[in-house]
Amino acid sequence: MRSRFSFLLLTVALLGFGCGPEAAPAPTVAVTPQEMTETIYTSFVINVHDFSQPEKSIATINRIIDLHEKYQVPVDIYLTDAMARIFDDDKALIERLKTSPVVAISYHLRQPTPYYSGFHQEEFKAMDSNELLAALREYETHAVDLVTGKTTSEHGGYEHVKELIGYPPYVVSQAAGPGVIPEALAQVYKEMGAVCSLKHGVVSKLGDMSNGLCLRPEDVEVKVYNPTGVISAEDMISRHLAEVSTRPAFMNLKWHDNNFYSSGTNWAGIYYEPGQKGDALRDPPYDLSLWTTSETNKSEAEQNIQWDRYEDVLNYVKSHPETFTAINARDVINLLAGINQ
Repeated sequence: MRSRFSFLLLTVALLGFGCGPEAAPAPTVAVTPQEMTETIYTSFVINVHDFSQPEKSIATINRIIDLHEKYQVPVDIYLTDAMARIFDDDKALIERLKTSPVVAISYHLRQPTPYYSGFHQEEFKAMDSNELLAALREYETHAVDLVTGKTTSEHGGYEHVKELIGYPPYVVSQAAGPGVIPEALAQVYKEMGAVCSLKHGVVSKLGDMSNGLCLRPEDVEVKVYNPTGVISAEDMISRHLAEVSTRPAFMNLKWHDNNFYSSGTNWAGIYYEPGQKGDALRDPPYDLSLWTTSETNKSEAEQNIQWDRYEDVLNYVKSHPETFTAINARDVINLLAGINQ
């Protein structure tokens, strides 16, 4: 196992796979040969998308960073175009996102970006290759109007997040499925400096590729926000690790900002007909007030359960270095580049 994994790292380092050194600052973990063969690489993944309750989202991200700095455990924070522009008004938070030694920033899509998976992609599918690339570049350099789904004159997209935090967000979410849109979008992201992309619902090994981008490795995804009631970190994680028979393995622990204070999502009510998410799309202009039809705030007791669970998981991972190596996207890229062989 050890020689095969070391060979993979060396191969990735020699070929590059688009992972230039300028995209990989100094590592935040020290990887030993023993860890490289036996460990569970563990990432805390926070997807930020709740533009309807920005104050709650900002408070949540600050509290998450507080906890990760307390435990000295890395964290991945994925920003959408809309949330990056909201956070841009909070200079203190932006400074934390840029300078906290535990934070790595990545980028993901949400509605009403039209090439979001299963959304209003018809116009893009009808374009030739040059038109498609130009349209995608327009969206990834300009802000998206949440009411119309169209770009505005304001700076936005992936390029805005890149300038806001001072480096290209490491991982991007691609438009799902085969075809010209995911391929073209990956090309645009790669041109702008992205290194990795992600795919949901599939096992992705270190060094796997998709449309010219490294895939974020994932042997098991744990949606830690899903269980209701109290469940220990050990019970939850042990159940999922039972699914993984090989080492090293990559485990991603997933939350959204609104999981800590609400149930449902704002965009399900705004961009989809009630009860028909994924089937019946609303057409623009969108009524942003409809977020209350699909997102309900949790009670204080329910919020405390989520926060207690989060800290329990943090403590469990931190307290078992013989099993877990906590990493973020920056560390993944360093592994891909062959650093710390």
